[in-house]
Amino acid sequence: MTTVNDKIQDLISQIGPVFPDIDAVIQTEDPSWAIQFVDELVVMIEQLEHPDRMVFSSEIGTVADDQELPVYEALLCYNLLWKDTGGVKIGLAGPKGTLIVTSELLLDGLTLMSFQDALTNFTNIARSLSKYVLKDKKSSNSLPNLNPQSLHLQA
Repeated sequence: MTTVNDKIQDLISQIGPVFPDIDAVIQTEDPSWAIQFVDELVVMIEQLEHPDRMVFSSEIGTVADDQELPVYEALLCYNLLWKDTGGVKIGLAGPKGTLIVTSELLLDGLTLMSFQDALTNFTNIARSLSKYVLKDKKSSNSLPNLNPQSLHLQA
């Protein structure tokens, strides 16, 4: 009988050829993995049960003091659009802490292809959000992964 941990381990072990930009994959604590990409993006994958799923998370940066209000306000609005963002959520790791983006992926019926697609989408969103959070004040980066019918936010 395959456990949730075994299924995730199997999927993770098969992604290397599809992601040539993976620098390292490390199993941290059972059941947790860290995938580091060559651009230094790190995606943590944790196992949760009931229902069986994995949670992707990644740090996307710390907001400059003078940008906290507009950035936090925009990210709270982004959180509200979870139906349009595929369930992506952003949280703050304590006062003045790092912002962390998360997303869940159910294991029921999950294939290698759908896992790869989900990881690709998550890394694209994490990179875009990181650019948004760390943007130059002259830049007008907008928040990622909203369909054209959705509200498009800028801070």
